[in-house]
Amino acid sequence: MFIAYSDASVKERGTSLAFFIIFEDKSEIRRRIIVDERDNNAAEALALSELLAFLKYYNLKKGTILLDSKTVKVQLKKECKNNKAKKRGKKNRRYLPKGIYKVLEKLQVRTQLITRTRNAAHKICYREDFILSTPISKINRKYYEALETYKDYFMQQSVLEEYRKIHNNPSTTFHEAQMNLNKEIWLADLVENTENEKVYEVNDKRIKVVHDTVVKIWEVSYEKLITIGE
Repeated sequence: MFIAYSDASVKERGTSLAFFIIFEDKSEIRRRIIVDERDNNAAEALALSELLAFLKYYNLKKGTILLDSKTVKVQLKKECKNNKAKKRGKKNRRYLPKGIYKVLEKLQVRTQLITRTRNAAHKICYREDFILSTPISKINRKYYEALETYKDYFMQQSVLEEYRKIHNNPSTTFHEAQMNLNKEIWLADLVENTENEKVYEVNDKRIKVVHDTVVKIWEVSYEKLITIGE
């Protein structure tokens, strides 16, 4: 699956929208758009809309979008649950276009809320130089297709901190951790298996998956018993 970030930044000289997409083969797409919008929530919604328009235009399916706007995420939940946003006055202004849930469903895309410090699109908002991206024609979406047992899992935000501690790398990004964990699961042994939960073991680490999401990782300590002969 691809992993995408969307963000917006309202500044004095203008408002920047940005999105960043990384694909299975590590190809990357970066975009920054300047708009005349002073409402931060509206700008965040515009950034998500621009990302979805890009995905729809190029028919890029199966992925997850990470965003840091609680307001936009709440409205997305309402759209998906009720198929329409309920208007309750100015405080509940509609920021997202009608029918956005249909676009998400058609593209098979899930949205997930993350903190701003983990949003890789945030830095793009502030860049003023040219941003290089991979040409669409060069992206290989069939990178793992030959591996019949390979399966992409989503990842809870809390797992990122666990991953950083275990690997002693505080700068690991969300998408790096998710993609690396999926590779490790493909190579791991399945040590626990119930209807909804699976636990994989690779080297001295265990990875817990609930349904289609990695929810926990931890290290396992093994004590070697040495028998001393007479």
